[in-house]
Amino acid sequence: MNILGIRKRLDSGCEYHRVILPMGFMDGIKGYVTNMLTKEKMEGWDIILFNRVHPYDADNIQFKDIMNAKVVMDIDDYWKLPANHINHFQYEKIAVQIERNIREADMVTVTNEILADKVRPLNSNVHAFPNAIPFGRNQFTDDRRPSERVRIFWAGTVTHEHDIKILSNPIKRLAVHADKIQMVIGGYFSAEEAKEQYDKKEICANQYYAACHTQQIWDRMFMSYTAGGTLPYAKLHATGPTDYMQMYENADIMVIPLEDSEWHACKSNLKILEAATKRIPCIVSNVAPYNLDKDAPVFWVNSQKDWFSHLNYLILNPQSREDYGNKLYEWAKSKYDLIEINKQRAAAFRNLVGNTATHPNLCETPALP
Repeated sequence: MNILGIRKRLDSGCEYHRVILPMGFMDGIKGYVTNMLTKEKMEGWDIILFNRVHPYDADNIQFKDIMNAKVVMDIDDYWKLPANHINHFQYEKIAVQIERNIREADMVTVTNEILADKVRPLNSNVHAFPNAIPFGRNQFTDDRRPSERVRIFWAGTVTHEHDIKILSNPIKRLAVHADKIQMVIGGYFSAEEAKEQYDKKEICANQYYAACHTQQIWDRMFMSYTAGGTLPYAKLHATGPTDYMQMYENADIMVIPLEDSEWHACKSNLKILEAATKRIPCIVSNVAPYNLDKDAPVFWVNSQKDWFSHLNYLILNPQSREDYGNKLYEWAKSKYDLIEINKQRAAAFRNLVGNTATHPNLCETPALP
């Protein structure tokens, strides 16, 4: 079975986890991932795989005919964003394109059953394959860096401003532990750093302008997360999808706040899995999608007071931090190992192409994460 993965953005974490990693760790296929099709790459494929949108989806039906392949569209979160989301108005335009792609795909893959229910009215051939991790491979090892302080870690993007605000008041109470802790915020991207990268031609003008636009948001998030900068802190700047797990090496406790909303419920539990990779204990909002795994060995937050209560306990009990980190690793590896999830994905792909998978295995270079 030959699979062509199409990327639109080289810096997309969604495409990394939903196209590149699944193809890179799927047995029995020949795969290739590209963001530009040349004539010699347009024949011999059984499946075209992409996440949400791709550069050639202006006419998916014609594209499918030209490629002579089945089209599998992956979508990893709901395409109708809440009003307080920074990308809300942008997605009002993109949503039409995404819904068209869903209707025209031969198969749609999603991250959980809540999102699958959103897709079914548009396409009945939908399969839920959760995000998963190739534990112990590539950047997904359990390496961590030592520190004299207990590092309380959060990672994300400016799209999580409203989530991180949840921590504002509980974090103020951590002043009693100021001599023991460090607040580590991962994914930070400043306009100053963007200017340096732009001058070196490492990023394009649009990326630089985007960083300038989001600087104020990052500043507000930083203030929420560090009690106005009064607690010891470290800012870890954003990296690319293939090395972002290096940020998690600077963590002893991970906090995962999330607003309770229909849109969030359609996402995945990837942050828990990433923390599990590094054996980091987690304190998590008791909302979907995280609480779809009620057996996850994490510290659930049911009310605002729970944030400080759980943090206080883990700060003062290093053995519990280690024990819960190990429990989380074993739990996640048993349920969300990419090799095992990929067996289900590959079976669905083979069922889709059936006897049409007659193309010779023409690509000798596997898709590498």
